Amino acid sequence: MSSNSPRGWSLRTRLLWQLVLAIGLLLGGLFLLLDVLVDRAMYRQLDQFVESRASALVQQLQVDDDPRAHILPAWDIAGHTDFFAIYDAGGHLRAASMNSGDGALRLPASVRGDILLPDGHAGHYRVLPLAAGRFAGGRLVMATERESWDRTERRMHGVLLAGTLAAIVLAVLLCLLLVRQAFVHMAREARRLPHDGPPEPGLLASSPRELQPFVEAAQEALRRSWAMAGRERSFSRSVAHELRTPVAEIAAVTELAQRHDDPAALRQALASVRDTNARMQRGIEALLALARFESGQEAPQADPLDMAALLRQLAGGGNGWPAERLHLQLPVEAWAVCDAGMLERVASNLLQNALEYGDPGVPVQLALVRTPQGWWLQLRNRASGLAEADLARFGERHWRGDRETDPRHAGLGLALARAMATALGLQLQFTLEGGELQAALGPIPAL
Repeated sequence: MSSNSPRGWSLRTRLLWQLVLAIGLLLGGLFLLLDVLVDRAMYRQLDQFVESRASALVQQLQVDDDPRAHILPAWDIAGHTDFFAIYDAGGHLRAASMNSGDGALRLPASVRGDILLPDGHAGHYRVLPLAAGRFAGGRLVMATERESWDRTERRMHGVLLAGTLAAIVLAVLLCLLLVRQAFVHMAREARRLPHDGPPEPGLLASSPRELQPFVEAAQEALRRSWAMAGRERSFSRSVAHELRTPVAEIAAVTELAQRHDDPAALRQALASVRDTNARMQRGIEALLALARFESGQEAPQADPLDMAALLRQLAGGGNGWPAERLHLQLPVEAWAVCDAGMLERVASNLLQNALEYGDPGVPVQLALVRTPQGWWLQLRNRASGLAEADLARFGERHWRGDRETDPRHAGLGLALARAMATALGLQLQFTLEGGELQAALGPIPAL
């Protein structure tokens, strides 16, 4: 890989900006909400304060006959932040606080709100009617400075903003720390994966739930890789096992033929080489087929077929099998859904195995049995040389039973039959009772 090739994206970087964005939006929205609520609460308190001051003055003005002499001077404190003005029913100014100077509070149109005070500062006012007393029918305008409230509001804004930013930073750092610890834990657990075999189920079960799908996918990929490697090793051993004897035979025959000038001996040697080559080719083809079925590269094609007709054709199809040793117990028709080619090959391998390994002269019975689950193909043959322990080795590659020294048998027939039965989704069962071997293949879905 070249040095200037782009590097992979960083999960930590992506999580960082996504967390900053998400937490920033969340806490930013919370900041705006709190700001609105705090402002509303503060200025509602300010409005209540001004209204309470105005109500107190109104009550005094309505019960005193000479408020100019007794009440207004008490409320008229120079330099105080409170201001008031009294207007009659016609809207004319009747009295104003002394700190108003030459510019008394104007009479606003609404009963509450913000106003510019006579001293040039911002203020908040409240207008209340005067129902009795000397100024009956008039209205009182009471106002107070709001700058101290505004300063308090700005301080609250600063505190909220600083707290929000600090919360964002702390939340992001905490999340990154937790994510880092999670990945460190995952890396530590991943180092426990075996290097000489597939991982055991549940090996990384302590990983977080959110990462379980990735863990399971990684474990499945490792299991498939090890299964593939195992198939490759098995195929290599099988090829070496299959080729070792034929290659040695060909070498011996050709070396012996080189020592003779007899044309008949040469023809016999060539015929032996041809037979050995054919046997070697059959073994290699069986191994390749076995590898395809075990790896799932060759999938079955389910089609309707008459299994009774298929088995009759197979039994009398010129395979060299003695007709007197085959006893067929088949219905007139047995329609099912299956891959005809693969089913025929499984049945052919089972028949070949039964005829070659069964007791000579004893018939092989081939039957089809209908069950609620589907059709079962059953073969019975006498096998007095088999033991119960031998059934466990059925389907094992290169196992030939008592014919280990027979070069004509590769020991791949039952292994290939098992692999194809698995690919078809069928069961292949063997039982031995009283010296009689029974093979059952099914259930094959019936039509």
